[in-house]
Amino acid sequence: MNKMKKKENNVQFRKKGFTAKAVTALITGCITIVMFLVLIFWSGIKQETPKAFAICATAALVVSFIGLIVSIKCVKEQEGGYAVPYAGMAVNGMAFLTYMVTYILGRV
Repeated sequence: MNKMKKKENNVQFRKKGFTAKAVTALITGCITIVMFLVLIFWSGIKQETPKAFAICATAALVVSFIGLIVSIKCVKEQEGGYAVPYAGMAVNGMAFLTYMVTYILGRV
């Protein structure tokens, strides 16, 4: 009988590997920060913010929240290296708070 071994989805930078979810959470946070900078640049050029601007900002808010949840789950599940999940949690948390503050200040 041929038994197949499960291939683990780990990215290994050092002895302890990081799960693909942890790396994805970190990359998601970086993407949302870049999206925030693009939206700031876009709003400075346009002077009027079209509906597409609001849709992009809301999508980035949701993506940063999902990345924050994924990185929190990775910290709870992770046995080894914690650097990448904590970095993902920090970046996604900052992005989420930045979007929330911007959203609240924009409504006032």
